[in-house]
Amino acid sequence: MAEQENVKPQKKLSSSWFSTVLSIALVLVMVGLLGVMLINARRISDETKESIDFEIMLQNELEPSEIAAFQKELGKKEYVKATRLVSKEEAAEETIALLGHDFREVVGDILPPSIILNLKSEYINKDFLRKLEKEMQRDVRVFDVQYQQTYVENIHKNLYAVSAVLIGLCVVLLIIAVSLLLNTIRLSIYAKRFLIRSMLYVGAKKTTIRKPFIIKGILQGIWGALIAWLLLAAGLYFGSQFMPGGNFALISLDSATLRWYILMFIALLLFSILITWLSTYLAVCKYIRMKIDKLYF
Repeated sequence: MAEQENVKPQKKLSSSWFSTVLSIALVLVMVGLLGVMLINARRISDETKESIDFEIMLQNELEPSEIAAFQKELGKKEYVKATRLVSKEEAAEETIALLGHDFREVVGDILPPSIILNLKSEYINKDFLRKLEKEMQRDVRVFDVQYQQTYVENIHKNLYAVSAVLIGLCVVLLIIAVSLLLNTIRLSIYAKRFLIRSMLYVGAKKTTIRKPFIIKGILQGIWGALIAWLLLAAGLYFGSQFMPGGNFALISLDSATLRWYILMFIALLLFSILITWLSTYLAVCKYIRMKIDKLYF
């Protein structure tokens, strides 16, 4: 009988430990999903900006060697992500495909060669594009410059609006997640409030009382973070496989994005340790100071 009575408390303790760790993990998964949303929203925003073509139309009389040298020169600019040469023949073929007939029969071969620039996302703004346009137009090798100015302005307006809504949503959900995590830890300490009071009665110091609870809370936070890592990693993998988003994947696992995911995982671990430590410390201090008659309510 004594052995059976000892087994029951052990089962209750293990069940309480597991439920607390699982609760922490689920809250961290919620926070992690917010991070995934922000990381991929930023990536999609950058990819959208970098897909904008800045076309530099060249003088017809330029030699191929001069065009190649100019393209190489542009490719070395700090604001250029990629360059693409469109020859006169390619420009004509694209225009014929667009119009549906050979315009050269009427006006002749009038299209010049061009170099298309794709700029880095941080340089895609109205002021810089206008400055670059004026700079290119002063170059004697350039005939004209074309880019979708209205499209650029609309992208910025839409991205700012979406970013504001997304950040607001993330702040609200983050507050909810933190509140859930704090309440989970407080409830686990609440179940041991009489044990805390008993330790205080036998002469244990406050630091001695707090220490085992804080260590346990931090361990729960670490295990919760590890479980959250596994769930988030599985979600990212399957999400990247089964959630295509047209030209832009909704969830990406490229090297640049992976670095952000790793930083997010580390931040989740530190966040979990900090919150569990802080909430455990505050909860234990609360029940140490609490009057005996209030422990029953």
